[in-house]
Amino acid sequence: MHEIENRMMTRCNRGVTLTYMRWIFFLLVIIINNKAFADDPGITKVRLIQETDTSYILEIDVSQSLLWTIKAPIFPERFHVSKPDYENQSGWVTIKVRITTNEEPLSSRDEILLPWIRNGVDITAQWKDGKTYKGLFNRTLNGIHIPMKEIMPVQKTTGEVLQESFLMGAHHLLFMFIHLLLIIVLVWAYPSYRVFRYIVALTFGQLAAMVLVEIVGVQNFDLLLSDLLIILIIFLISYSVIYKIKFRYLGWLLFIAGAIHGVSFIHDIKVIDLQSIQRTQALFAFNLGMDSGIYLFALLMLYVVQTIQKYYKNHNWFSIGTAGVAIFLVLLVFNEHLITADTQILDLQTPKTISSYKSPSQSPGISARPVQRGVGMMTTPIMLYLSVEPFEVRQEILLKVSSVMDLLEKNKRNMSVIPVNMQDMIKQQIQDTVTSSTFCKVNNEYLLPADIITNFVTLSRGGVAIRETPIDEPIEDAILGITLIYDIESYPDSISNSWHLFPNKVDVIEASAVDPHGAFTINLSQDDYVVRWKSRLAGYKVPAIEAIEIEKRPIPVYSYIIWSVILLMVILQLVIKQQLYYRRWITIGILLAFILYPFIRVQIILPFVPQGKPSEERGSVIINDLLTNVYRAFDRRNEDDVYDRLALSVYDEQLTEIYLQNRQSMALENRGGARAIVDDVSIEKIHHIKNKGDGGYVTDVEWTVSGSVNHFGHTHYRQNEYRALISFGIDDDCWKINKIEILDAYRSF
Repeated sequence: MHEIENRMMTRCNRGVTLTYMRWIFFLLVIIINNKAFADDPGITKVRLIQETDTSYILEIDVSQSLLWTIKAPIFPERFHVSKPDYENQSGWVTIKVRITTNEEPLSSRDEILLPWIRNGVDITAQWKDGKTYKGLFNRTLNGIHIPMKEIMPVQKTTGEVLQESFLMGAHHLLFMFIHLLLIIVLVWAYPSYRVFRYIVALTFGQLAAMVLVEIVGVQNFDLLLSDLLIILIIFLISYSVIYKIKFRYLGWLLFIAGAIHGVSFIHDIKVIDLQSIQRTQALFAFNLGMDSGIYLFALLMLYVVQTIQKYYKNHNWFSIGTAGVAIFLVLLVFNEHLITADTQILDLQTPKTISSYKSPSQSPGISARPVQRGVGMMTTPIMLYLSVEPFEVRQEILLKVSSVMDLLEKNKRNMSVIPVNMQDMIKQQIQDTVTSSTFCKVNNEYLLPADIITNFVTLSRGGVAIRETPIDEPIEDAILGITLIYDIESYPDSISNSWHLFPNKVDVIEASAVDPHGAFTINLSQDDYVVRWKSRLAGYKVPAIEAIEIEKRPIPVYSYIIWSVILLMVILQLVIKQQLYYRRWITIGILLAFILYPFIRVQIILPFVPQGKPSEERGSVIINDLLTNVYRAFDRRNEDDVYDRLALSVYDEQLTEIYLQNRQSMALENRGGARAIVDDVSIEKIHHIKNKGDGGYVTDVEWTVSGSVNHFGHTHYRQNEYRALISFGIDDDCWKINKIEILDAYRSF
């Protein structure tokens, strides 16, 4: 007995010991990585580069001390993920992973999961055709999800749209057997070829939906609700057969049901990124997929029903059964879809699921707010930062004044404090020394700084901040921040930045380079004094700002001509002969016009026909393009360049107002020469678009602006959300903004 108790006590002590060891290990990890956390924004820069159709490279930039937070990325099961390669650069590591497959390449339906202990990732994807996409994705409970449709071209070809929509139509035909039951009931009630008149009415209703959606803009019905309407029609037909009631307007009811069904399909596929004309083509293919099955099934059922009715004359028993099935289907739809609010009944090829992974809980040391080293945490007395951005390169220098005292005039070398009245002189002298000791070569051409900014700065958990109110600076604590700004015409391919200033006792200088797609750190010495930067993305081009021209509308001219001719023929026959002839040919002509409607179009601008109020879908695209142009106009530093770029998207009389308004709204962060760079503008919601009396339009719109600032080696991320009334119109055949009235604005990240 005592032996058993001793064993239990021994096991208990071991358990307690292991628990203490785990806690001690956890605390050691936190202590060791405290410096890393104190200097980390929680955002990792990632690059996804497509090499071939089926091979990709994933590059990850992370500091050595935070390497443990990065785990293997999880791709869909058909991909093979290689073991990572590590490239060390003075405490900074670039991890490279190769992703390959022998099956389908990455598509917009896929998703990548990054099971990392990070607040988010700033990912840049470059595809084989040269297109580049950029996005910021935040962490969720089970990791960082990156839907591929957000970072790759997703525009489908006409063939892909038609194929997918046809298959959706064929599949939807079997949804709870509602449509098949409708055909059975119709054939039972009208067991002759007359039944095809009613089926044709349903078909023409679905085809008419193409015109309703495109011209009238009606698309406010769920497909599930339109199927409930069809169940109601099934019940009414069964009821009319049971009580031998003549259903006088069944053709018109089926036409209306078909139109609502087609409109509902457009409503349900709004989540798919398609052009307006492609939605019309998708509806045509969806109808074709359904109708192919409907007509074949109707022929089969006509033969079956005619055979059955030869032997069974009492029709009521079957109609009572179909009426009961209709009631059952209503209850089934209500229970499975309406109660659960699952109204999406189409297979829209949502992102493919990937292996599940439970990510560890977020470490308490990581903050979304970027944090800078304290004064005592500068690793070298002089620290260099190269910030590479579209249209400019900045060389930023943090410099302890005490490290360069030997470079000052003799009468200033023994000072213990720099008084306010001498600070401008000291700043100028150190600035002159620095600028004469560093040289910047961009694309193999030496550049002179367009501007130089020098200030005494403070370092704190909030980052590098300019000393706004001068004070007497103690020599031992005084830090200068010097920024040299070089103007360039576009995004550079290569930069060579040499540094020749190594005062006494300064043998090593830490240098970092940060660009929109990555970062690295190296140590400079008197033997190796050049920071060499090269673009991580081959052939990367800065998105151009272009005027948003009025689109030439693709007008179905031939369909309109056919319909007009048929309408004229019908009117003449009814007025002159008071009887309608050639009904079969009229039907064929109408059907031909519907077939041509989504495909055969002519892009023209009719000179005497106004452009017309854009739909919410088209208006969202116009406003997104205009706002993107407005924000990106400020990528240039020169005021004249900004005005010239703004003029492409803003009415002349409003240029100054919108210039000042956006200068203020884009102040995500602005210290020591750093400027906010807008990475993405996303329209969240268009509440309405209304006509204005001056021929323009006004829209109530919500949008999100994501941006970043590279500032002394760190990337600060910001995301602002806005709601505004935006007035816009047409000027010189281009869309332009007339006024922006901000209703609400707040920072979301």
